[in-house]
Amino acid sequence: MLGDPWRAGNPYGFAAAVARDGRAEFPHAFAERLESADLPLAHVPAGLGGTLTGLDDTLQRVRVAARRDAAVMPATLLSCAAVATVLAAGTPEQARAVADWVHAGRTVAFALSEEHAGSDVLANTCRLEEAPGGGFTLTGSKWLVGRGATAHAALVVARTAPRGPAAFTAVLLGPRELARVRRAAAHPVTGMRGIDFADLVFDGTPVPADAVVGAVGGGLAAAMRAQQLVRLLSTAACLATADTALRTALRFTRSRKAAGAAVAATAHTERDIALAGAELMAADVLSLTAARYAQLSPGTFGLCSHVVKRVATRLTASSIARSRGLLGARGFLADGPGSVVDKAQRDNAVVESIDTSPLGVLRAVAAQLPAYAEPPQDARTAPQDVRALCAYGEPLPALDHTALDLAARPRDRVLLGFAEHAATVAARLEECGAPRAAERVREVRTALAATVAAAADARRDRARAAGPEPLDLADSGCLLYAAAAAALAWWAHPGRGLYGERADGAGWLTAVLAVLLAHADGRDPRRVPAGELAPAAEAVTRLDADPQLFTALPVRLSDAPGPA
Repeated sequence: MLGDPWRAGNPYGFAAAVARDGRAEFPHAFAERLESADLPLAHVPAGLGGTLTGLDDTLQRVRVAARRDAAVMPATLLSCAAVATVLAAGTPEQARAVADWVHAGRTVAFALSEEHAGSDVLANTCRLEEAPGGGFTLTGSKWLVGRGATAHAALVVARTAPRGPAAFTAVLLGPRELARVRRAAAHPVTGMRGIDFADLVFDGTPVPADAVVGAVGGGLAAAMRAQQLVRLLSTAACLATADTALRTALRFTRSRKAAGAAVAATAHTERDIALAGAELMAADVLSLTAARYAQLSPGTFGLCSHVVKRVATRLTASSIARSRGLLGARGFLADGPGSVVDKAQRDNAVVESIDTSPLGVLRAVAAQLPAYAEPPQDARTAPQDVRALCAYGEPLPALDHTALDLAARPRDRVLLGFAEHAATVAARLEECGAPRAAERVREVRTALAATVAAAADARRDRARAAGPEPLDLADSGCLLYAAAAAALAWWAHPGRGLYGERADGAGWLTAVLAVLLAHADGRDPRRVPAGELAPAAEAVTRLDADPQLFTALPVRLSDAPGPA
């Protein structure tokens, strides 16, 4: 539908995106084209007129659009946080209202952050107070609200009590209420230019009593439950921008020659392409697994939602940096391939801090990781149907927003499932003639056990708990979690090779595990043996030539073949 993105005159192509970015212009025509295909409804349940079937499908569709210009994310997913909060805690009438707004092409903003508080939402001061004649009034301001200057409606989380997580209430402001709110000028941003990140200022704004979402005092909990889905779906932008950067670098290095040979054929370039590809594949396979996880077991999804955000943002940023380095001097020129990758890099960086900051993510993981050192007996013995988590493209049950849970019990299906099945996976890899991959799986199992044990020890030691060690262990734990998910994904597809490999092919897995283990251990992945990395370069080169999205769930693209 969107045509070849490499064609210069394509309004949905890379050149048009770079031009809009230079003008800080929102992609209105692009957004309208996506609306005509109902893409903004991809996160809305079918029962409310949406097109949501599986979150893995939603993730892929958004990636296909956002790889051309990540600034179209507001036209696809920006209302997700507000809609998910209402679906998790609101009334049927409120659910119908937000769904109707999205169906009509409207944006429902999500207003939680405040400038003085940053990621410490418990320090927020925007107040919701009872009004003498009934209803409430809002006083204060919200900071960096996506599409704050142009949104049709907004969900606002404001303080209703002096302290504690139960001191906040969510209210849904429709067009009538939002008309009484002052919208400050949009903040200039370095990435995703054209999206207005504006402040909302309330000065005794009237709010009707029926605007409260859920119970008074339950607003923060409802918003945090919904954020689990937002963290997951935000990875679409990370994966999309990394796809664009790597694809641009691949085509550039194939078309350029040095000493009579294509740059792509040099050992240094092959290694960097392999590393960038392995990092992208690691983020991809975890995001797809997480997307299915949210629908299969929303009540245990909390830890995974934080892990996928951390891994996807960290690894795609590294992948893009490697891709940019492959452009040489053209990497900093303001036209040509450098401009495409520069935009992708800046857009990618925005995702790291929206919805949940990197520090907030690591704190959440650090709080949960120690419990896996000695999980309760019922958690250890519960059968872990992990193959369903990785059955990419297979039908899923309807997403139950109300089942999303903030409890930090050790029930994560990836960690417990990998602990249960790692030996089986390694043995199967041996049978398939992939002993190196089998060895890497055993290394992941050992490293995970050591990491959660160290996290538990650090929690018991006051001095260690107050230092940086718990967050460092959480960071390593996230990368090892991704490695566990990759191993389980290989095991879940015995009759189909992932990333274009033959059935039971494990070359991509060997590369991904080797790179993740190096990152988790603080080692330079460039020291990974070339033989283990090579399959990653072969995989992304094969997928681009087809052409397909760089993903384990095959998606054919409309790109013209060959360099551009």
